[in-house]
Amino acid sequence: MKLLSVNASTIKEIPYKGKTVTSGIFKEPVAGRVMVRRLNIDGDDQADRRVHGGFDMAVYAYPFEHYAYWRNELGRETFPYGQFGENLTVAGLCEDSVRVGDIFRVSEALLQVTQPRIPCYKLAIRMEQGPDFPARFQQSGRMGFYFRVLEEGEIGAGDPIELAESDEGSVTIAEFIRVYLHDSHDPPSLRRVLASRDLGEAWRVYLEKMLDNAETVMRPSGWEGFRTLLVDHKVPESETITSLYLTPQDGKPLPPYLPGQYLTFRLAIPGQSRPVTRTYTLSDSPNHPDYYRVSIKREPAPADRPDLPPGLSSNYLHDQVELGTGLCVKAPQGKFTLDPNDETPVVLVSGGVGLTPMISMLNTIVETGSRRPTWFIHGTRNGREHAMGRHVRRMAAENDNVHVHIAYSQPRPEDVEGRDYDSQGRVNIELLKRVLTPAAYDFYLCGPTPFMKSLYNGLLAWGIPETRVYYEFFGPASALKEGAGRPGERAVMAATALANNEHAEVSFARSGLTAKWDASFESILDFAEAQGLRPDFSCRMGICHTCMCRLIDGEVEYVIEPVDMPDPGCVLICCAQPKTQVVVVDV
Repeated sequence: MKLLSVNASTIKEIPYKGKTVTSGIFKEPVAGRVMVRRLNIDGDDQADRRVHGGFDMAVYAYPFEHYAYWRNELGRETFPYGQFGENLTVAGLCEDSVRVGDIFRVSEALLQVTQPRIPCYKLAIRMEQGPDFPARFQQSGRMGFYFRVLEEGEIGAGDPIELAESDEGSVTIAEFIRVYLHDSHDPPSLRRVLASRDLGEAWRVYLEKMLDNAETVMRPSGWEGFRTLLVDHKVPESETITSLYLTPQDGKPLPPYLPGQYLTFRLAIPGQSRPVTRTYTLSDSPNHPDYYRVSIKREPAPADRPDLPPGLSSNYLHDQVELGTGLCVKAPQGKFTLDPNDETPVVLVSGGVGLTPMISMLNTIVETGSRRPTWFIHGTRNGREHAMGRHVRRMAAENDNVHVHIAYSQPRPEDVEGRDYDSQGRVNIELLKRVLTPAAYDFYLCGPTPFMKSLYNGLLAWGIPETRVYYEFFGPASALKEGAGRPGERAVMAATALANNEHAEVSFARSGLTAKWDASFESILDFAEAQGLRPDFSCRMGICHTCMCRLIDGEVEYVIEPVDMPDPGCVLICCAQPKTQVVVVDV
């Protein structure tokens, strides 16, 4: 194993599609010996350390063995060292033999392998190729890898590279790439990568999130695809909310679920050319294997657009679904869940129909005999819209660890304070401060946008750590976080975030597919993959532009701000969510 060349570059400004971008990708061989530092090599500049730089991506290495492949693939006679933006051109170290965590001695320096390189659009500029080149580079598996610098020292072309330590329990870089590209929804594969020695922190966080997503979808798996559940009976909970009790048509037991999870319905609504997909939260505890219950609010036309039709699926379920009707339903899933075995004091805060997951959580706490201190705080307009009020009062009366506070914003004359509600006004941070006794609570929030935004930011300003605030939100996460007291993200969104909005849709024009947006997905790319589509992608962080496609109609908002904005009329679907009710992308 040998170091063939050390390469460096200053930052250059490059004209690209009518704008100027900066890059340090134009590496050239350096004569003599060079000092390797913790964050880079002397004489080399890094334009954006989110892409290349920092402790875990200090030095990029590329195997010389791949040069011949790319000369043949691109019809070139030769490439100079540094052509692929690498700091180190190496021989004898390829992705299928190098493992994450491997430590190599190069003269005075000690280097440790951390992760594969994820190409960005600037590589296409460097290679004088079209915008699809990063995807081709990635699919080839010839991506190179990064080193962290454990010991600084001088290195130079011709130095031998010696393996100092290796762990057979770590994945090779080739295995890492395969999991990232093809098995990112397979928990065993993700766990294998995560078990690798000294994995880079950014990748560890990303892969843990992918594992959590994969396990959430699988836990409990229940059944594959859709299963027919029959409407056993319907119970009006208020003038606007009705519960449907669902039993299995095949008579087989229903699998358990976690309190707070949801069901996905495929509804054959008369007059619609294709089935309509909707999600609704389970509103009872998992301790009833003979039925599932969902509680659905009848959605009128939007208050600011009375010319629009009322909610399609909610009115269908209220008015047209009869006892005995078979509904096509997927198994329970979702990440906004309560751990039934946790005994941490908990505050369940909801507004309107946002009470449905909270009822599931409350019922679970009570039915399992938990002594967990629990506050159920709910806000609604008045008794006409208040669902399950008597049930919640009974839970509190029969269990001294359960406390309830109900706020009506517009009580009717027949609504009695102290019986139907406890205070007039809205649920806000001032109410929580007044009602709650001192304790280290976990907070679970669910409700519409103004309600959620006020409470989320109020809790942070009150000093509640973000790690103790969980939410299910009727809207995009960025709207919730505007004005938040601290950076960071710990709260979890679930697919019912837009379940009762019923107006946001994403259309994939080239594929001829239209689907209702599901807020459990963090990006349009994730959502597209869930529909069976396979758009090109690479970084999933708004960096590489591999996922860029035309935005035919509608508007999006970015949950991660792109390093470079996409071309006019285009969108980076890896970090974008719908902003308008209809979004059409060229996928």
